[in-house]
Amino acid sequence: MQKSIDRYKAYTKDTVNNKTQVKADALSLAKKLEALEDTKRKILGENLGGCSTEELHFLEGKIEKSLRVIRGKKTQLLEQQIAKLKEKERTLLKDNEDLRGKQRNLEAPLLLSAPNCVAPLQPEQEPVPRDEDVETELYIGLPGVRCSSRRSGQAK
Repeated sequence: MQKSIDRYKAYTKDTVNNKTQVKADALSLAKKLEALEDTKRKILGENLGGCSTEELHFLEGKIEKSLRVIRGKKTQLLEQQIAKLKEKERTLLKDNEDLRGKQRNLEAPLLLSAPNCVAPLQPEQEPVPRDEDVETELYIGLPGVRCSSRRSGQAK
């Protein structure tokens, strides 16, 4: 029975010690949090009236350091994006060249099998008129009759 009482006392003593330790830790964390919030307000430009010149120079250095880090990160991200876009450009150029090669391979048999045909990507050429195909005389009447207005004075 005495052992049980001793264990209980030891447990409650440890609990009391733990409670005081937890309270001290909570107080310490609350002070750190308040200091961080105060620093944050100062960095954001709030409540600077009570700051000394040393504090202002310290804040200025801290802000400049933060800006360098941010600019470095931004530069790194932009360089990565540029590298990805260049790789994509190389891939697209290669794909484009492959497609042009396939097109040439498909057009070559067509040109060989039908030499009179016009290639699909070439503009159409108008046929050159021959002098023998052109009629320049004026005929009046039905197409089969062929009465010239100059030759005959008859009107139908």
